[in-house]
Amino acid sequence: MKKFFNAYFGVILKIVFEILALATIIFVLVTGYSFGYAEEDYTEAYVLCTPNDYVNVRPSPSTKGESLGYLYCGYKVYLDGKSRNGFLHCVNMSLERDNGWVYKGYIVYDEPEFLNQSATIVSKGRLAARKYIDGKRTRWLKPMATLKVYYWTDEWAITNCGYVRSQYLELDGE
Repeated sequence: MKKFFNAYFGVILKIVFEILALATIIFVLVTGYSFGYAEEDYTEAYVLCTPNDYVNVRPSPSTKGESLGYLYCGYKVYLDGKSRNGFLHCVNMSLERDNGWVYKGYIVYDEPEFLNQSATIVSKGRLAARKYIDGKRTRWLKPMATLKVYYWTDEWAITNCGYVRSQYLELDGE
């Protein structure tokens, strides 16, 4: 009798687990639920910094915390909408820890294009060079001056003088 009960119980247990697995698959398909970070749930963005440089990923939204790792220019990140103290929360990173905080001055929403090309300033007045996106002005640049452009997005360019608005630059040869 004990043998029969153990065999019967094992078959029932196997059927229950198969039903639970099938129910989980159906639940995920019907609801779109994810058991982890899903890329489509977040805003895609990119790191924009000077060539041969990197941006720190922090455990909290502050420069006082130690760095969890580094992200180089052009690295794709996913933002979950959390923002604090000028930092944006990133998820799904290929680091030891898959989430952390990056300063918003190094994040853009269109993929940077590597150029390493000259450009001329075409603004009607002086143009501000900045330390980072929307950051403190480091110096004024004169109209018609030539800059070396390393990375380009629809809104910003990384140049030998710092971050400048790309709308005021004309790439040489175009």
